Amino acid sequence: MVIIDFFRALLFDWRKNRAIRQARRSADLHRKKFLVLVHQGRPVCVSMQGVKKLIRQKRLPGLTAEKAREIAIFEASPRNTSGSCHS
Repeated sequence: MVIIDFFRALLFDWRKNRAIRQARRSADLHRKKFLVLVHQGRPVCVSMQGVKKLIRQKRLPGLTAEKAREIAIFEASPRNTSGSCHS
């Protein structure tokens, strides 16, 4: 039983790190804020606009955008990449 719990925790941690990496990349690419939320026991990467859309569609009942930000595992904001890019 202990080994099964260990592997479940290991798998969850691997999925969480993968979702965080995806959130950072997507935030920089799309210039939007992304959240990592636990949905049906799995960490998933969702944009703030996607969260608001799911709330409007009643797919996340009892959840508000502010509550989603509070319970998120990770919140990725776009990094400032206004460096000098000379072609």
